[in-house]
Amino acid sequence: MALRRTHAGDWRLGAKALFRLEAPLLGVACFSAGGVPRLLPVLLGILGLVAAIHVFTTDRARLFKYMRTALGIALLVFIAYLSINATWSPDPAEGLAKAASILGLVAAVCVIGASYSLRSDREARVLAKSALAGLFVGIGFLLIEVSFGEPIARFLNNHVVQLFNVSPKKTKIVEGEVTKIAAFVLNRNVTSLVLLLIPGLLFTTALATTTARRVSLVVLVGATAVAVLLSESGTSVVAFFLGGLVLALAAFSLRLTRMVLIVGWAIATLLAVPLGALPYELGWHHWTWLPPESVAARFYIWKYVADRVSERPITGIGIRGTRALHLVIPTDAGDPSHDHFALQGRAARHPHNIYLQTWLELGAIGAVLLLFVGLAAIWQMRFLPPALEGSAYALFAVSSMIGLSGFDLWQSWLLAALAFAWAGILLAARLPARFSWAPFTLAKIGAEKLFYLKQELDRLDK
Repeated sequence: MALRRTHAGDWRLGAKALFRLEAPLLGVACFSAGGVPRLLPVLLGILGLVAAIHVFTTDRARLFKYMRTALGIALLVFIAYLSINATWSPDPAEGLAKAASILGLVAAVCVIGASYSLRSDREARVLAKSALAGLFVGIGFLLIEVSFGEPIARFLNNHVVQLFNVSPKKTKIVEGEVTKIAAFVLNRNVTSLVLLLIPGLLFTTALATTTARRVSLVVLVGATAVAVLLSESGTSVVAFFLGGLVLALAAFSLRLTRMVLIVGWAIATLLAVPLGALPYELGWHHWTWLPPESVAARFYIWKYVADRVSERPITGIGIRGTRALHLVIPTDAGDPSHDHFALQGRAARHPHNIYLQTWLELGAIGAVLLLFVGLAAIWQMRFLPPALEGSAYALFAVSSMIGLSGFDLWQSWLLAALAFAWAGILLAARLPARFSWAPFTLAKIGAEKLFYLKQELDRLDK
């Protein structure tokens, strides 16, 4: 009996030690979203390890709560197919490594979520405050970099450690020093920040006073908006406003929002090939008011990627196979007005569209499995409290938009940012239900008042 009490005491002491480590790690990870997104996979792995030790020394059965869900099963089936698909990819070893890394990220989110569920309300608030503090520092760092031509990155690159590949595309070199860094280099930072914005808004409920929560909310949204609008990431700009739109729609009707997301996700995954080729076929690439180096270039790339899908439509060419194709925009493509940016002959290392990339690399089987993963995620969100459910729908829309025209599907930092954002939703679920001030509830109240006002006007008209 005494030995058992000693073991229980040791576990409690161990849990406290892990908690002291987890809180600052969470803050550093949130900072890295705006500061150094490439660190996210490493930091998420460390957080997952700390959480795993906590769960396995307290209540290991809690871990299986997430794996027995429809989403957990759908993800495991999808990852299993990735492992099989890797056997016919151009580089099977690399494909298997990527499938294993995705399995690791999923496992990390599961153990982190299980660890959060074992924390007390006070501990959950401390974790949320730490995350919020890190996020504010990351936003401040990003605002400095975006506003003043990346002075911190240039200083570190010139005097501490080389951060960038020295190439004309990314940097300008004068007398051996980097004097200018291309603005698009910060697109990763901005994208990661947009993904963490909604969890960050929920973290403000951990603050003690209503004034602190409201001020933090305004600063968080305002600073993120400035950073996004000053950046060159058009995808992040659209995702930012789409998240707000879906949040407002969820405040009006969760059921309607859920149906819109289901229909949109089904269209994006199942009809990606014809929709990807459509802008080129409609001649949108000739619109000179579109930025040729980004939007118009994507129209070309999507068209030529869509044309290659038919070669292996069922199984795809293999995970990460797009790089091996060495897709190049033909020299006769484009509009003369775009000659100042040499779209002709431009290499396309990835499709800038995860839905097209899924069809090309994983085939129809992978597209259907991806469809089921998204539908299972939307189904799982139904069991969250209303404010969290609406926030999760908004994060789903933001994630889907970033996938539509952003980055390579298999980039480690992007997958880690997605995983970390959804882990943030699990942390927010452990916070006290203080959503009376939140934008979700405010939007809901406004929508209800408009609805009742419309009913009253209709009654007066009659």
